[in-house]
Amino acid sequence: MIGKIGLVAAAGALAVTIAGVAVPAGAETTLRAAGPWPKTHPLIQSFHRFIEKTNAAGKGVLQIRYVGGPEITKPREQPLAMRNGLFDMLYGPPAYYLGLFPEGDFANATKTAMEQRASGAYELIRKAMKEKMNARFIARFDSGLGLHLFLKSEPKRTASGGIDLSGLKLRASPTYRDLIKDLGATAVVMGPQEVYTALERGVIDGMGYSLTDIRARGVQKFVKYRIDPAFSHATISLVMNHPKWDSMPKQAQHFLETQAAAWEKESYRYWKDKAAEEQTALAKLGMKTIDLQGEAGREYLATFLKGPWTRMEQNPKVTIDMKELRKRAY
Repeated sequence: MIGKIGLVAAAGALAVTIAGVAVPAGAETTLRAAGPWPKTHPLIQSFHRFIEKTNAAGKGVLQIRYVGGPEITKPREQPLAMRNGLFDMLYGPPAYYLGLFPEGDFANATKTAMEQRASGAYELIRKAMKEKMNARFIARFDSGLGLHLFLKSEPKRTASGGIDLSGLKLRASPTYRDLIKDLGATAVVMGPQEVYTALERGVIDGMGYSLTDIRARGVQKFVKYRIDPAFSHATISLVMNHPKWDSMPKQAQHFLETQAAAWEKESYRYWKDKAAEEQTALAKLGMKTIDLQGEAGREYLATFLKGPWTRMEQNPKVTIDMKELRKRAY
């Protein structure tokens, strides 16, 4: 007859099977994660859904604990904080760490996250990121969310059917600053929390935003025109401290990779659907769409893509094989 102590010992020796991998009980890895935006931000909420799903499936193998956002570390200081081990995992746009890792612009391309994963682009990125940031690239999330230009007033048009933004001032991030300049406008770099006041005071005439940002930030009262197609899609990446990655059991590494790959697909579909809902809601509020079709649309997208890829090709700090990266990612 087995006593209570024997039963406990026997239970402790059992293995948990997750994602087809047997993991000894008690081998659970906990990762501390951070992000650049407040908890109410739609993209942070998306990350929390990933965490909840991963934690539910990963009991006994892997758990992720969200430790905070800008209240613990300023967004642009978070990459260094992650590299130095303040936390293990960072969710956010590569634009915040292009100074450390200029190859982060690779996400601005025509291929989806799933296509880049399948093509082997991630393997090139991982090698370079380990060398420069002591970090591991895990995945690209939320890439179904497109970025558009939104304007207060109807823009001038070019002879070829494109848009002429000369004389306008538009909020920009480093990712699409070159696009705004090439379209003739003045690029004003500011944080997203400053956009409402800048629009209200006439400091800017529009900005680059996602469809889901407009009503969430209350700026639909100012911007009345949207330019289609989306010139880019969310480049939100999940990266982690490489020494922490190396310390994880192989089973936990495999489980995290499996969960991240699945969430790339799920979050892509989610934001595609949400964007469609927002487009309908904004149209009911009177927002008009300027749809650049045919050659005008292709020129518009090419104008954007020229920026990030030219930056990488001309940056002496970029060590990755750009021809190979373009083939796999572009």
